[in-house]
Amino acid sequence: MRALKWNMSHAVFVAEIDDDHKEIFDGVAQLRKALSSGVAAHKVNDLTVRLAGRIEDHFAHEERLMQAAQYSLFSWHELSHDAARKRVSGFIQRISTGDVEAAAALVKYMVAWLHDHTRLADKMLGAFLRNKRRVGKLVITVGTKEFDSCAWRDSRGERLDRLPSRRAL
Repeated sequence: MRALKWNMSHAVFVAEIDDDHKEIFDGVAQLRKALSSGVAAHKVNDLTVRLAGRIEDHFAHEERLMQAAQYSLFSWHELSHDAARKRVSGFIQRISTGDVEAAAALVKYMVAWLHDHTRLADKMLGAFLRNKRRVGKLVITVGTKEFDSCAWRDSRGERLDRLPSRRAL
């Protein structure tokens, strides 16, 4: 299995995304360490639930950023997130029944997925966001409300319509 440590090769140079990624890498590393030290199944379950929450929060955060910036590759990027959501959910279900092998499989999957996703899809997103911020003023205010309950506005104060997602089709 590849080494798991966030480094500059994973950086997208958008601080809030890089910070999210560091938390996810840390969560996977904590789970890997717990598995190698033979902790109790309930602790493994707690770590996987916490990791799944970090992943979901990050995906939602990135998707809000993409929609606010009108990222043209939103649907493609969202499909990648949806595939990971589905796989992680399957692992979580197995782990909740006491399947410790599923936790090891989750670590292996996340290591590979994070290396691939951060180095391609997220680097592309990071470049787009950095360029968008240079070309025009992009004001992004992130809150704790659900996306649909927020009034998204551009830098002129005009309402941003939600981009159609794959789910809406």
